[in-house]
Amino acid sequence: AMQLGAYTYLTKPLDINELRNAVEKASTRVRLMRRNAELHRRLDEKFGFEGVIGNTPQMHKIIDKLKNVASTNSTVLIEGESGTGKELVARAIHQNSERKSKPFVPLNISALPDSILESELFGHEQGAFTGAVGKRIGKFEHANGGTLFLDEVGEMPMQTQIKLLRVLEDRKIARLGTNEEISLNVRLVAATNADLLEMVKQGTFRQDLYYRLSVVKIELPPLRERRGDIPLLTDHFLKELSSQYGKPYEGVSRAARRALMAYDWPGNIRQLRNAAERMLVLDTDGILDLDDLPEEIVPVGGPEGDSSYTSDRSGADFLIGRPIAEVERYYIERALDLADGKREEAAKMLGIGERTLYRKLKEYQKQKEEQSK
Repeated sequence: AMQLGAYTYLTKPLDINELRNAVEKASTRVRLMRRNAELHRRLDEKFGFEGVIGNTPQMHKIIDKLKNVASTNSTVLIEGESGTGKELVARAIHQNSERKSKPFVPLNISALPDSILESELFGHEQGAFTGAVGKRIGKFEHANGGTLFLDEVGEMPMQTQIKLLRVLEDRKIARLGTNEEISLNVRLVAATNADLLEMVKQGTFRQDLYYRLSVVKIELPPLRERRGDIPLLTDHFLKELSSQYGKPYEGVSRAARRALMAYDWPGNIRQLRNAAERMLVLDTDGILDLDDLPEEIVPVGGPEGDSSYTSDRSGADFLIGRPIAEVERYYIERALDLADGKREEAAKMLGIGERTLYRKLKEYQKQKEEQSK
């Protein structure tokens, strides 16, 4: 019975107390198994590929690349501006690998002074330096069996770069204060918002380390280059925050959506999430409109030179009373402008098929040719 999956067995004559205890233990075990399964499901949802949100062609290619690389042990270098989601991508790689049950250990190089960086990475023995009052386990050892994520790796001093290169080559570390080496099984994922190749040319980053880190290179585009994903990301953040704060969220008005898509988002996804949080916290009716947007996105009064304001507010006022065909053409041309001429993205913004957009553009071209005769 046990080999076929039974939790336990009872012998005759049956003892009622023994039966009660067995049922309670089995029930507790089932609850723990369900809770564990739910925890894994939530981790997969948050840090799996489902958490890398995007429906633009660029993001489809990146997600496909992530799926291919996750199952390997290759070192990965993630490049992108601040706020583009580099740590989220690193976690997705880890969560979809065979290492998912082992630690994911992040370390931001730029957040640490050079004097303690090597101790953080490799650990130290008691008395290794002034202030080393006890033994310390470094991030590499903490990540053993799992993944170590080094953010802003371009900020690493040259001396530490040499030691990191040796670790990648030998798969061994030595804590500061000892020559005893420890073998490790760690996957390294690094990230940077700097141009490492340019740093190599300038002599501030080792060329051999660059090639070791960039076995697989993933370039994350800034949000302004994937505007078609802004509505999707905004909706995701607002639903998540609505649940977190217990506040109603019914949707974003078209005018607000257009303003969000027109803005350049210098802080990228991180800035968008912060803006979504501010919008939801201050909103009173569950429908987010222009008035709910942060001032930097739609400045109060619409000062001169603010293209997002004039094209989305004044432009809408200008179209009042115009023929439907003219309004339609205005929004098609506006979507193409926001999508940098990419028809597939523009069609998604407009909520129409690509063939419909192509047909409309042919009509406009024909009208233009007739007017020029």
